[in-house]
Amino acid sequence: MGYPPRGRADYLKPGTWNADCSMCGRKRKADEMVQNWMGLYRCPEHDEIRQPQDFVRGVQDVITVPWSQPTLSEYVQICTFNGQSAVCGYSIAGCMIAGRSVISYDETIPAGG
Repeated sequence: MGYPPRGRADYLKPGTWNADCSMCGRKRKADEMVQNWMGLYRCPEHDEIRQPQDFVRGVQDVITVPWSQPTLSEYVQICTFNGQSAVCGYSIAGCMIAGRSVISYDETIPAGG
């Protein structure tokens, strides 16, 4: 008996060759092997089906409203007396006058009177 010893696939079969299983490593004839879903060749008893969850597709969620219309009211900025002051928390952007630090605590009473 020579070295290495002969295995179950060590015989002549025209048109095929010896190949190793990608899972167990056993030697078989190439025409007995099967190709799995990843493209690897394996013994028929080691062949596995692809996981069905690989083919699941989600349902697209439509998050838009069916119809809409533009708002009819517009925001109009009004410069008030306190909005014209340079005091933080009272001033309004675009209305502030630099250096003015007088504020009125009651907007119904005009300043100075």
